[in-house]
Amino acid sequence: MTLEELCHGFYEDLNGRIVTVGLALDSYNVFFECDDWNDSDWRRRFELVFNDVPESTATPSASESLAAVADHPILWQHNEEHTAIFFSSTPANPMELMGLLYEVHERLFAGWRRMGEYLHADSTLLAGGHGLLAQGPRSVIAEYSKAIDGQLRYTVIPCHTPRGGYRVILFDECYVVFRDVKVVEHIIA
Repeated sequence: MTLEELCHGFYEDLNGRIVTVGLALDSYNVFFECDDWNDSDWRRRFELVFNDVPESTATPSASESLAAVADHPILWQHNEEHTAIFFSSTPANPMELMGLLYEVHERLFAGWRRMGEYLHADSTLLAGGHGLLAQGPRSVIAEYSKAIDGQLRYTVIPCHTPRGGYRVILFDECYVVFRDVKVVEHIIA
């Protein structure tokens, strides 16, 4: 079975659950159980064997949804060119600008990433008139730039480009970022 087949077969009423999460020699393993989508009297157990996992929040928990995607805000960190934005002026209202950046960040990530992962400035640094505002994926920095345009003088510079090619599997509110995965079904007696 492929990951796509598992995601396609699984649906909300199948009592999905991450049973265990562990590291093996060269893989990251997640055991996932659910009711059989063909016969609700049976349970199915799947071992998801992930390779090249730079980030994961998977923990044993119930899961009503399961989706594998190649485009998600979590992946920007791993798949997009990174840039930095430096500022060289003082905004009229530093606290208001911080609030605006917070709104932009929440619109982009909807809680998937903390603002502090990319934003390096606070209202005190903004009031100082110069410094590193933020560093991160190109699309994030582009949205921050739109928010501060006309309120700060700034410069965006390239930083690095990650290797890329990652996908993510979403289990409700936890996830695994990975490059490759193998799905092994185990018989539950």
